[in-house]
Amino acid sequence: MTTVKDKQLSHFAAVFPVENVDETISWYTEKLGFKVDFTWEDPITYAVMSRDGVKIHFSKKEDQFQPSSTHTSLYIFVFNVDEIFEEFKAKSLVKGNLTNAEYGMRDFDITDLNGFRLTFGQSS
Repeated sequence: MTTVKDKQLSHFAAVFPVENVDETISWYTEKLGFKVDFTWEDPITYAVMSRDGVKIHFSKKEDQFQPSSTHTSLYIFVFNVDEIFEEFKAKSLVKGNLTNAEYGMRDFDITDLNGFRLTFGQSS
C-alpha cells in the first residue's frame, strides 16, 4: 500500500506567460467563470485562478513567447462536456464543434485572449 510519505509528487501548476495579467483575469472571470485565488504585486505580475478545483497560473511574460497555434496548451477534463460546450457556445467562445474523437474523448476547443488553446473533454 502506498502512503503519503512514499509519494514524491504532490500536484502541478500550469503557468501561462501573458502580456497583461489584469486583462487575462478579467477574461477568465467573465468568459470562463474562473475566480481569482491569488495575485502578486501591484500592478499584478502573477495570478492564480480556479474553477471547480482546476487551477491555472498566469505570469507577466518577459520575453517573446507565443503559444502554439496548432497544439492544445491545456486539456481540461470535465464531467459534462455537453453542458460546458453549451455554456461557452452561448458566449461565442467555441470556434468548432463538439466532436467524438478517435482517441476516445468527446471534446471541443476554445482559444483564450492570449492565444492559448484550451480543450475541454470527457470520455466518450
